[in-house]
Amino acid sequence: MKRTKALPNGNAPIYLRITIDSERVELATKRNANPEKWNNVAQKVLGNTDEARSVSLISSVNSLPDRI
Repeated sequence: MKRTKALPNGNAPIYLRITIDSERVELATKRNANPEKWNNVAQKVLGNTDEARSVSLISSVNSLPDRI
């Protein structure tokens, strides 16, 4: 989540960062979330709201290295 790029409604954009061989790329997920509901440790939105569910796909990407 990039809190520094907060939108007028208070939400902040969520980015996906991929690092391979020390090369880092950040991709916009085109999703936003309320920073107050963002869990930095789990890298997801807390709760069972529609907002939290829509971001759940992004948090599942974080577990990809575990599956490889």
